[in-house]
Amino acid sequence: MFYCKPVLRDSLSYVTFLRKSPVGSHKTVLTVCETCYKHHRRARPLRNHVLIDKESMPKTRAIASSTSDDTADLCEKHLDKPLEFYCRDHNLVACYVCVTLEHKQCNVDYIPDVSGNMSVEMTDILEQMESLIKRCKSNVEYVSKAAQNLDLSHAKVVEDMKAFRKEINECLDRIETQILKEADTAVRNAKCKQETVLNACLEITEELECSHSLLIALREENKQNKLFIEMKNAKKRLSILTDKEVQVSDANTTIKCIQFTRNESLLDRLKNENEFGTLLKGEQPSPDKTLFLEYDDTLNLKYKSDKKQCHISGIAVIAPMKIIVADNANNSIKMIDIEKKSGITEVILSSRPADVVTIPENKLAVTLRDEKCIQLLSHTEVELSLDQRIDVREYCNGVAYCQNKFVVICYLSKKIIIVNHEGDILNVFDFPSLFYGPVRVSVRNDEKFLYVSDTDLKNNSKVVKIDWEGNVKSIYEDSECKVPCGLHLLEDDTVLVCYRDSNTVLRLSSSLQRCKIIGLDTANIYFPTAVSYCDREQELYVCCSSVKEDWRADIVKVFHVYWI
Repeated sequence: MFYCKPVLRDSLSYVTFLRKSPVGSHKTVLTVCETCYKHHRRARPLRNHVLIDKESMPKTRAIASSTSDDTADLCEKHLDKPLEFYCRDHNLVACYVCVTLEHKQCNVDYIPDVSGNMSVEMTDILEQMESLIKRCKSNVEYVSKAAQNLDLSHAKVVEDMKAFRKEINECLDRIETQILKEADTAVRNAKCKQETVLNACLEITEELECSHSLLIALREENKQNKLFIEMKNAKKRLSILTDKEVQVSDANTTIKCIQFTRNESLLDRLKNENEFGTLLKGEQPSPDKTLFLEYDDTLNLKYKSDKKQCHISGIAVIAPMKIIVADNANNSIKMIDIEKKSGITEVILSSRPADVVTIPENKLAVTLRDEKCIQLLSHTEVELSLDQRIDVREYCNGVAYCQNKFVVICYLSKKIIIVNHEGDILNVFDFPSLFYGPVRVSVRNDEKFLYVSDTDLKNNSKVVKIDWEGNVKSIYEDSECKVPCGLHLLEDDTVLVCYRDSNTVLRLSSSLQRCKIIGLDTANIYFPTAVSYCDREQELYVCCSSVKEDWRADIVKVFHVYWI
């Protein structure tokens, strides 16, 4: 509030007024002439200032110092004037000069009068700031991850092109070697025949020249009797040598030269960059993008020690180009080298493994269904070894791991059991009316939800999304897709589901809506049982059967992954 007092100086009327903060934080005494005071009252926020006489003026005119933490900022236009007003119409703060000159008709507030009632606006601003900060951090994480993926994918492109170029060079070297070998053989055989002809003709010529000289000599010496005998002998030899020359001439039909004819069509194809290969520009993984699979290879999982045809019930990636598979038929866990397409090592278990999952510190967890337990294993790059066991006390199938806890699926009892490393059961979700027969489980990256594949002998099938309190969030059912088995969550938070009896793999969003996936039809997928993904190599591994008539999964199909 302003307290104003008129005074007289040098025949001009002046007004002295004391400006006082409502909370008494500071006071300012100003003296202006009457003309200035009238101009001062034109601004809307100053019109209600009251002019009082000397007796009504405050008795003390001491000016209190402002606290250091609440000093008003100075105006950018008028550098010596504090920012004391807020214009609602223009949403900006201003000094009294700015208000007087530029905001006469505006709705203006005096900041000390309104600064105490900003808790709601402050809360809203802070929330907006926090939201923007969160989005920016998310963008930074997104860009950082995208940059990392770009570097990895670029290195992979260079590696793949060099490998492809090496394969092409090897093919060309092999073709060149074969052609050169063929040329060498042709020249060698031709020269061999020519040498035979040469030797035979030289022998005939030498014999005929000797006989010819002898006959001439006997005729000149007039030795008629001897000439007669030699002539008859020569006639007989001449007939024999004539036949021999004919045979030699017939054998002399050999190649006289060789030449190389270029395959111009091959050169033309190599000149076309699309014939060498194409560069697929995949984008950052996202549920709204199409998952494109490019078939790469097929791995045979049979070991020499196998007593039965292998049947893979679980798969896990332990390192780039290395996977672990659970062979249910041969009671074994196998380590496979993807690049070499060969087995590295295996360990024989006490019973059939149902599922396998990686856990920290280079360990694996394998469910032994019939023994009602989880078998832990340790692994190095070339070895597997048995570790401790964790008792589940239920027939267990699928297993997942997060937050130092195992999530175990129990098919017969239709339960989900949460157990720790010591074997303490932390929680049990019992779903007798929800599940037909739960098979496999996977945990989302943010560890908020579980995804469970569920089926029974009557081909009733569904995928269920459950939170950690046991609440069902979503259910996916498809009458055309039978017997969902293996599950795997991708880096875009979509889940892949193997439908064994439908020979397909579906991709579902976190809300269990179907997402696009292309490329599975490039490789025959029969009876898929398990699936896993290596984000470093961007490769997908699908366990399935090598033949259409047999449901046992004995191979792994390898696909390169793009989000487009």
